[in-house]
Amino acid sequence: MSINTWYILRDGAQMIIITAVVLVLVRTVATTYTVNGPSMVPTLIAEQRVLVNRLANIRFGEISLYGQRGFLFAGPERGDVIVFEPQQEGPDNIVKRVIGVPGDQILIQDGNVFINGAKSNFIDEYTTDKSHFQYPITVPQGHYFVLGDNRRQSNDSRNWGYVPAEDITGKIWMIYWPLREFLTF
Repeated sequence: MSINTWYILRDGAQMIIITAVVLVLVRTVATTYTVNGPSMVPTLIAEQRVLVNRLANIRFGEISLYGQRGFLFAGPERGDVIVFEPQQEGPDNIVKRVIGVPGDQILIQDGNVFINGAKSNFIDEYTTDKSHFQYPITVPQGHYFVLGDNRRQSNDSRNWGYVPAEDITGKIWMIYWPLREFLTF
């Protein structure tokens, strides 16, 4: 084997190893998700592809670098758009907006959402009270209250209750497809 062939093989092997390591790191930090259905219109539209930041939801006991206790980094915050595993049977993850974090008091009354006594207007201005809760409610520790931005066509916490923190995959980081709709959050 000539020296040039050896260098070509070595460089090729290095490139393959580096690419594999980068791919593993990227898949650890982020994942992709395809939006399904109209519940997040106008923020997200069906068939858009988004990149989900998994680091935002890493749980590390009670240690926290900043943000909520129990999350290594910030954790879900009010207003974040998150992806989570459904509590009921279903093949796909779900995307919704965090409206209430642990300890928040939520009241849905006369089409309005009140968070800790203050009127909220996260996207949809009219919100119907579905029958899951007797309002006002207080979001329990380790759980989140989520709503779709298109509340008239959203199956969300009003239907099936709180989202446990351990079911959250991460926060939407950006819309990457179609390219003309590229947007970071």
